[in-house]
Amino acid sequence: MNNPEDSILAIDFGTVRIGLAISRFILAEPLEIIPNDDSKFLKIREICETNNIKKIIVGVSENEMARMTKVFAIELEAEIKSKWEYKPELEYMDETLSSHTVHERLKSAKKSKRNSNIDHYAAAVILQDWLDENY
Repeated sequence: MNNPEDSILAIDFGTVRIGLAISRFILAEPLEIIPNDDSKFLKIREICETNNIKKIIVGVSENEMARMTKVFAIELEAEIKSKWEYKPELEYMDETLSSHTVHERLKSAKKSKRNSNIDHYAAAVILQDWLDENY
């Protein structure tokens, strides 16, 4: 990420929802949650094009969820190669404890925040971990 205008997108894959976070220089910011439906790749492409995404970090957990996440990432990579003019790099990052980390951090937040979907916050934790390791 040599150009400060370039951004990185992190993905916290879930079977129902997909959390997204974006880099702002060396900080991760929760972006949004999208449904895991037939439009997911189109939405991810639009976000990548709009935000000048140069790299996509896909969080991979453990066990069966790791297998499903890798299938999603392979499908995303195939979409990028075959259908996107814009071709960000794809990279994996361990996200085993990202949701747990978010729950711990939200313990002091208002109850409405604690009980809302956290997928985009988990994506931000994944991305911040990646940024901390790489910058």
